[in-house]
Amino acid sequence: MPHYFSTQPITHPVNTHLKGSHGNINNFIGLSIISFPILLLVGIITYKKYRTAVFRRQVAILEKIWLMDVKNNTYRQD
Repeated sequence: MPHYFSTQPITHPVNTHLKGSHGNINNFIGLSIISFPILLLVGIITYKKYRTAVFRRQVAILEKIWLMDVKNNTYRQD
């Protein structure tokens, strides 16, 4: 009666667990390094657009005040 034996390397679950946790930390650090400059750039662009909108609104209000006739409290119709 023939007997068949096979030899396969045995992996230890402790070693794979340690490698996995370091991999997760490295992925998180890599994602942070990539996403921080992108978020910073988006924040700067958004703030500049907000300031431009506020400035235009202030200019519009000042132009209305400038065109206002003080005595009649109405707008000039030149």
